[in-house]
Amino acid sequence: MSEDLSLLRRELSAIEERVAREVDPRGRGPVIGCAVMILVVALAAPQVDGLRAWQLLAGGHHEVAALSRLFTWFVVVFGIGVSAIAVLSRRWVVAWVAMAGVTVGSALGLLAYWSQHSVRSGAHTGSIGYGLLVEWAAMAVLAVLWIPVVAGRSNLLQR
Repeated sequence: MSEDLSLLRRELSAIEERVAREVDPRGRGPVIGCAVMILVVALAAPQVDGLRAWQLLAGGHHEVAALSRLFTWFVVVFGIGVSAIAVLSRRWVVAWVAMAGVTVGSALGLLAYWSQHSVRSGAHTGSIGYGLLVEWAAMAVLAVLWIPVVAGRSNLLQR
């Protein structure tokens, strides 16, 4: 009888550990999915000086600030890639990486916008494309959505 109880305790402990590694985005999951799709569509829009995201990532235009390129990489990696994996896998670690990446990425988006507006010479009259603004807004929305999902895991805080 004692062996049966110890086996049951081990099984319950294994189940508890498996559940503790997961997060439940609840109603935020579809909204996160929509924000990821908005990021995918916004990559096709003009970013800086009429350049598309793939042109920024290729790095062929030296007059574009490095912050815009870095922000675009954060959008692709964390905003689209890691966020989609986190919603599908529901793993807390992946959700935490997504939250951290989109939070830093939204700050980089603000800096990219600021650098493109403030560091313009008189001869260069480039413009900020609406794609950069949409990406920045979607990254900020993702940060706002991921923070409560990651912070809502109370069993980590109790240990």
